[in-house]
Amino acid sequence: MNQFKPLILSSTEPRRVANIQKCIRAGGKHNDLDDVGKDLHHQTFFEMMGNWSFNDAFSKEEACKFAWDYLVEVLGIDSERLYVSYFGGIEKLGLPEDRECKEIWKNIGVPSHRILPFVAENFWEMGAAGPCGPCTEIHYDRIGGRDASSLVNIDDSVVEIWNIVFMSNVRDSSGKIYNLGRNHIDTGMGFERLLSVVQNKNSNFDTDVFIPILAKISSLTKKNLKYNGSVSSREDAVFRLVADHVRASTIAISDGAIPDGTGNGFIVRKMMRRSFLQGNSKLGIDRFGLSDLVPTVISTLKNVYSEVEKSSDKIINIFKEEETQFWKTVDKAKKMFDVGANENKSSTISGRKAFNLFETYGLPLSVTIEMARNLGKEVDEKEFERCQLEAQKLSQKASQFKLPVFAKDFPTHSDKEKYSYSFENGRYAFSKVPTTILQVYQNQEKVVVLKENEKGFVVLERCQFYAEQGGQKSDIGKLLADGRNVFEVESAKKLDNGSVTVLFGRALEPIQKDLRVEQQLDEKRREGVMKAHSATHLLNWALQRSGLGNGQKGSSVDCNRLRFDYSTGDDSLDKSQRTEALKHLEHILNEFIMKGGLTSVIETTLEEAKKIKNLQSDVKEDRIGDSSVRVVTLGSGVNFSVECCSGTHVHDVSIIEDVAIMSDKSMGQNLRRIVAVTGEEAKKCRKYAEKVFEELSSTEFKERNKILKKIDWKLIPLAHQARISTLGKQRKQ
Repeated sequence: MNQFKPLILSSTEPRRVANIQKCIRAGGKHNDLDDVGKDLHHQTFFEMMGNWSFNDAFSKEEACKFAWDYLVEVLGIDSERLYVSYFGGIEKLGLPEDRECKEIWKNIGVPSHRILPFVAENFWEMGAAGPCGPCTEIHYDRIGGRDASSLVNIDDSVVEIWNIVFMSNVRDSSGKIYNLGRNHIDTGMGFERLLSVVQNKNSNFDTDVFIPILAKISSLTKKNLKYNGSVSSREDAVFRLVADHVRASTIAISDGAIPDGTGNGFIVRKMMRRSFLQGNSKLGIDRFGLSDLVPTVISTLKNVYSEVEKSSDKIINIFKEEETQFWKTVDKAKKMFDVGANENKSSTISGRKAFNLFETYGLPLSVTIEMARNLGKEVDEKEFERCQLEAQKLSQKASQFKLPVFAKDFPTHSDKEKYSYSFENGRYAFSKVPTTILQVYQNQEKVVVLKENEKGFVVLERCQFYAEQGGQKSDIGKLLADGRNVFEVESAKKLDNGSVTVLFGRALEPIQKDLRVEQQLDEKRREGVMKAHSATHLLNWALQRSGLGNGQKGSSVDCNRLRFDYSTGDDSLDKSQRTEALKHLEHILNEFIMKGGLTSVIETTLEEAKKIKNLQSDVKEDRIGDSSVRVVTLGSGVNFSVECCSGTHVHDVSIIEDVAIMSDKSMGQNLRRIVAVTGEEAKKCRKYAEKVFEELSSTEFKERNKILKKIDWKLIPLAHQARISTLGKQRKQ
């Protein structure tokens, strides 16, 4: 329902919608990942059908009648096997029993003994806060010929097939439930489960959606094992797990997800690795055999989702790459795991052993758990979490910015002055913002005074210094008292979840709380950082526009220098092809910069930001509501860069002057890193490259090797490297 949140929360116009959409439940509140295979109905990927009424576009009565007519009249499902449930009310929350719904079902013709009240099961919520409301569900008795009313929401032989949510409430972050002020209806029905009912099968896995997949899995097993649909059979459970996980991963990759170590990519990789490990260890499937299952999965989906077939080569290649990478990791880690498991005669593998496997080899906890299960053991997951927490604490302790600083102690603190600068007479002007020192720290404690030459931290009231955030390095500079330099600012960091900016540095004179000071940034550095940050946005824009990149994975922005990590998706280019593509991209980028274009910055809510066309930022769905974000637009006309960003930027892209890509290298599967320089640094590097080229051109062939050995290749832009290298080995014509 995420795509309909704006309609649910703020629309007033009546609107009807019917849809069928791909859903993957593998994280968050609705997470079926760990249940797949254990029973006959859980899946991570399924197709959800629904019809929607926004602002009373159709009534509660119509919604129930639509559902009943479709199931009974259109699909021909035996009405004697259908039961309905409705909301029984929660008195302490002020939510009454939904008697209106009960009467609607009676009027439709459902016997009273098959209309059943429930409480928690029939109050629908997406999460801890947000739209919610009572619901009514239609359940189907797979066996029939009996009174199954006592088995609804109890036994798997009676399954829910249609859920109708009357979304008329909203729960706030404190847990209180209010009237939404408008009435919406959200209905949902899982395609695979409905198919099992229509085809009179006991399980979704017995339908023609899964039969070809399970048959192919059978052919991949060394002993030609067969799927028998048993709940008690370990092999059958793995059949279901492999079929589901490969199917879900195929869909996710076709929609643009890439196996990765974080976010959605982590879930995809986790599903793939579970299927690799279980398929091999429990079914005897060849280590690199599951990529052969993908074409069969695609054949079951392509008629409805054409994008799956179009992406088939990409999907298969990713599966093959993931298999290779996974088994390399497992082979290294398994030796260490086996030693520990054999030494330990108990039924539990220590969490510290599991954490060492993770820290040393990058072996995910989920894989260690699977290996332990294969030996009839379990992993102490709580100890693993403690070890992880210890490592995080050690990392934090190593940082000099670990301070007892909390926003509630500094109600007047703000860092909005970091955006206070202007462009005047061909240069940037940064005013010396006056402010007050709110607190002084040394050795992680508050102190009355920071003495001369002592290092410590200060919190300012109106802070002008940019703290390291979003990849952008922090400002450096000075604090002045009556014109005298009293504190050298060496770095700045955000604390208390980004609420407080703390300055680290050295006192040149004694300083203390309540001292009035002026701030003086290192203006040349700030301007260089601004150029590099704006160039980073443009690089992201150009990579995505050209098809070379699929989005940002990380960045580091310093004075006239940047590092940019990006996803490549289908990385089929060889080294020379990619170099030529990047040279062309750099040319387009610099043409855009030369043309110029003003920078626009607006503050808006995250929900409004997500509506902005061409927004490049990866907006997280868990950040909803009125969260304020800055949206930075660079350039003008038809093509321009738009990102959510808290950083500082040039006022016009022409100020960047030049961007030179220095290197581009692989950092892992579908992940690459570009290092680039901007402004004067870019010009210096190009000048150095031209000087080297001219020197080589005027030197006899036998002497060129001496020049090549002296070249500092780190100062040669990527666009010049090949021609310099070639010239160095080429005889004069």
